Amino acid sequence: MGFFYNLEAVFKPSSVAVVGASPSFGKWGQLIMSNIVAGRFPGPVYPVNPGQEKIFGLKAYRSVTEIPGKVDLVFVATPARTVLSLMEECGDKGVKGVVLITSGFSETDNHGKKMELEVAETCRRRGIALIGPNTMGIIAPYADLFATGTHSRPGRGNVAFLSQSGNLGNQLIHWASQHGIGVSLFVGTGNEALISCTDLLEYLEKDSNSDIIILYLEGVEEGRRFLDVAARVNLKKPVIILKGGRTDAGRLAAQSHTGSMSGRDEIFRAVCRQAGLLNVRVPTELLDLSAGFSCLPFPRGNRVGIVTLGGGWGVVTSDECNERGLIVPPLPQEIVDAVGRHLPPYWSKGNPVDLVGTRDPKAPIAAVEELLRWDGVDAVISLGIIGRLEIVRLLVDSTRAADPEISEDFLKKVEEFSERYERDYVSSMVDLMERYEKPILGVTLAQTREGTVRTVQGNRYSGVFYQTPENAVNVLARMVEYQRRVGSLRTL
Repeated sequence: MGFFYNLEAVFKPSSVAVVGASPSFGKWGQLIMSNIVAGRFPGPVYPVNPGQEKIFGLKAYRSVTEIPGKVDLVFVATPARTVLSLMEECGDKGVKGVVLITSGFSETDNHGKKMELEVAETCRRRGIALIGPNTMGIIAPYADLFATGTHSRPGRGNVAFLSQSGNLGNQLIHWASQHGIGVSLFVGTGNEALISCTDLLEYLEKDSNSDIIILYLEGVEEGRRFLDVAARVNLKKPVIILKGGRTDAGRLAAQSHTGSMSGRDEIFRAVCRQAGLLNVRVPTELLDLSAGFSCLPFPRGNRVGIVTLGGGWGVVTSDECNERGLIVPPLPQEIVDAVGRHLPPYWSKGNPVDLVGTRDPKAPIAAVEELLRWDGVDAVISLGIIGRLEIVRLLVDSTRAADPEISEDFLKKVEEFSERYERDYVSSMVDLMERYEKPILGVTLAQTREGTVRTVQGNRYSGVFYQTPENAVNVLARMVEYQRRVGSLRTL
């Protein structure tokens, strides 16, 4: 259905209008309008409100049809009873797409459902691509269009988010922004009266900016079509799904939330496995996977080398790897000798490679490279290098408090050295991934001020650093799982 409508005009519009635009702080018309303007959308922005002459310095119009220029996309934030006539006006104006923020449709009662069907039929008849109703909006970074109720503005990237929950979707987008994950598109699909997640998957299949697709679903109307399309897209671009409504309580909540009818979770997960799709159970896992899948090369197998700042972390990580189907192979003597050239003689001489707290700044990088160079591992997990800056900052604070005679210039240089070392380490990890085409997953020693993803200008890959070993192991295991599922389907 999606390609019957001009979805390019929806997600890459040259001009937009906001019906119900308002200067009143906190109203939906103000939230959407101010976000678009503050986000510096490059084309004309037309506020529509018969009770205002200007909004945010822009001339306001009484109706869509009074706007002098063409309008590709209209955002609607007026009461549900006004929407049907507004769709006719949009059709008369030649509008190609509508994002219907308004709620009060099928998620409420039978009367709301009837109104929603009438609105959808009008848009279908007039050739208008309808997103929603009951949506938090859309974000299209490559068009500099930020039009959601929450004002997160993620950088451009290759991860597309589709969510049947606006609040959950916007939370994920905000997290993505904080953790450095670049976004190609976000769509809060709402009630999906006309354009569905399946239609959007077909659009994303051909979108050159989107390489990873993240879905939050509560229910799917055309189950067979959805799985067929998702399975086909997944062969080219990973499709990762969080399904809401796994339990009886969740299914009831989903029905009252978007009017969605959610099927049994075990059946859904089983058919997803057959189609090669990855399911997750919690929103934070979506974030973890979006970082790893979008920023790292895929492993060719399940063999893992581990480099750790301390022995305990290596033990825990090895356990996690074994429990998730990843192999931690023993090191042959030639690799032991190669790594040993960079470490004190009392190092562990095995995998995991315990750095035994070495103070040689080159040793962690050299150990990672020796493992990558070996054809016996497909990926490396590096624990504890990034995050030492936070520990150094605590030490500097304590030293300043304990020793009033300490040189401030010296303390400043200590902190600057640590900052520079972390930047250089990230750059080295990215260079190694470019050279060996194997992923390196980092784990931070302490929670850092920076996010999960550290970009290095001019490189295909980015540094990715998780807060815990189990997060890093889970992402690597899911990457291996995706490769196996897709590989087996491609040979059929």
